[in-house]
Amino acid sequence: MTNARHRLAKISLNAFSILGGDVLNKAGIFLVYAMIARQAGVHEFGQLSLGLLLLYTFHVFAVAGLPVSLTREVAKHPASAKRLLLHGYLASLLPSMLSMLAMIALAMAMQYERDTVMVITLLTLAVPFYALTMITEAVIKGREQMHLIPIGNLPGNMFLVVASFLVLRSGYGVAAVAGVVVISRLLTLVSMHWLFHINHRDCRRGRIHPRFSWMLLKHSMVFLGSDGIQAIGASTFGLLLSKFATETEVGLLSASFQLLQPIQMAYRSVGHSAFPPLVSAARSSGKAVGELGRTIIGLMLRLAFPAALVVFCLADDLLVTVYGNESFHAGSLALQILAFTLLLDPMNPILGHGLWAMGRDRVVLRIVMVNVLTNIVVGFVLIWQFGLLGAAASVLVASFVNMVQHYWCFERDVDHLHLGRELLSMSPAVAAAIACIILLPIHPYAGLLSALLVYVVIAYPRFETASIRGQVS
Repeated sequence: MTNARHRLAKISLNAFSILGGDVLNKAGIFLVYAMIARQAGVHEFGQLSLGLLLLYTFHVFAVAGLPVSLTREVAKHPASAKRLLLHGYLASLLPSMLSMLAMIALAMAMQYERDTVMVITLLTLAVPFYALTMITEAVIKGREQMHLIPIGNLPGNMFLVVASFLVLRSGYGVAAVAGVVVISRLLTLVSMHWLFHINHRDCRRGRIHPRFSWMLLKHSMVFLGSDGIQAIGASTFGLLLSKFATETEVGLLSASFQLLQPIQMAYRSVGHSAFPPLVSAARSSGKAVGELGRTIIGLMLRLAFPAALVVFCLADDLLVTVYGNESFHAGSLALQILAFTLLLDPMNPILGHGLWAMGRDRVVLRIVMVNVLTNIVVGFVLIWQFGLLGAAASVLVASFVNMVQHYWCFERDVDHLHLGRELLSMSPAVAAAIACIILLPIHPYAGLLSALLVYVVIAYPRFETASIRGQVS
């Protein structure tokens, strides 16, 4: 029991640390978006959104699957962290250069307007800095020292917000903000590497062997396949929307995604923090992985419903208030559709990392390939016919397909989750919360607050934490 509590506490602490780093990154970009929305407009907002979408897509190819591979290797061999980091840096140089060229080529091939191409071209300079930072974070995660991540992300994001404010107040446009993004990523890389160095002096660096870097790159190809295809799938909706509509619709979709990021970051941070313990559990058996995964998922599902309920009920007010521009009212229905994805996504980070921990790398790759095919087919049809709302509906369909695949493959290859009982125990709280919103003759805000209170009172006491922790131990 004590060991199980210690492991869950360690996962929680690491999850908060990773979440802190993600919050700093997303908050920095979010504040920049908010400044552009207020001082420029939806079109300029869409230009930066499109540029950052491509940056996030191509930096995945720049790291070439190395982060997952390095985290797993460092978790197995902590004393080799510095050696693995340096060889990871060397291994990422070639894919980083190729990714920069591909990003510029895609911008030209899509025939965007000149200003948009300029913004994208400037952002390509951030690709190698992004890649090297992700590799550093991966090694830190493998050592389970996630508290260093938010500290390392702080200087770059502070510079991003302050410098963006100054250049926009001085009358410069989105291209200048893109230059600020590049410098901020360089600062983040420097601070992250410095933190790693001063906290891992016990690790031996060893000699640099290009052949070892090549071996790391070769072994990470299966992760590159998963991450790269997933990145293509994630960018499909924005690219299709930019082709069938305009930068304005891309901006509205991106604005909705930004409001979902706090919850999505929580999901991802839990998944990343659970990876090293899942790797350790996998040394015992698939049953141990299943028990740990089931404990975490049970907690995550309890948080998913109130998050989705708040976003759905406050969609219109959130968009207009946060971005300070009435033009964003047009994205409220799309945000309500996207709110349902918050009910489907909490399981995937845990199940995906569980499959990786058990060495089911190719299974995850097949899941991602099916997801991307779904994104392309469904996205093409719905976005072509319905524009922004079609893009939101496509994301919802893709989330459902992704969840079903992860759940089925985990049950087949690892262990049975038996989540039906958990969902059944949540149903009274969910029904009561929805009844408060629909039936109470009070102000909508008061109804939402009442629904959340009723949900917490009914749902959480029914969660049998003690018995589940006993199963983990």
